[in-house]
Amino acid sequence: MGSVVHIMERYEAGSGVKKAHSMARTEVIRTVRESGIRGRGGAGFPTAVKWNLCAAAQSPKKFIVCNADEGEPGTFKDRLLLTERPEVLFDGITICGYAIGAKQGVIYLRAEYAYMRPGLEAALAGRRTNKLLGKKVLGKDFDFDIEIRMGAGAYVCGEETALIESLEGSRGEPRNRPPYPVNTGLVGVPTAVNNVETLIACAHIIVKGPEWFKKLGTDVSTG
Repeated sequence: MGSVVHIMERYEAGSGVKKAHSMARTEVIRTVRESGIRGRGGAGFPTAVKWNLCAAAQSPKKFIVCNADEGEPGTFKDRLLLTERPEVLFDGITICGYAIGAKQGVIYLRAEYAYMRPGLEAALAGRRTNKLLGKKVLGKDFDFDIEIRMGAGAYVCGEETALIESLEGSRGEPRNRPPYPVNTGLVGVPTAVNNVETLIACAHIIVKGPEWFKKLGTDVSTG
């Protein structure tokens, strides 16, 4: 729970997006890399490596998918973050979209969390009003929006390729790899799939810097 407590700190909605817009896309990814953050969904894959591979993929269309399935029995960290810090999550998704060159984010929300959807949709609508989503985010040359899709209620859909299969309307079964989602993901285009906690942490990292994140954890698993 240490890292979750760490990212429950005070955060001004939109501050991460504003900071990211003052940086080059490559600088955003470099900042994430310097923090050493690894995916908090279970696999522990270096987040910046995933973002960099997706950014380098040649495609006119890309996606950032937030894995909010959280099907592991007894887990609740993402539920807590979705309830208490949705604006930070939206910032993290938008920052990732900016960094990799995506215009669309998708939150794959656990089926049992359907009661959260109205509140999350209302918060997204508020961001569109405040120019934090939609055409020309913050008046910049960057279009980005986020939609919520409900999970299938299957534990296996927490695995990123099974999640993508579910989003496409198929049975949620893992794909053979390669190809990997960063090259061939949702509807066959480059896709970064990141956990709720990972994206929230990245928003904090952009605002507070990588050294803030490295104060907790170990040399091989910061944060």
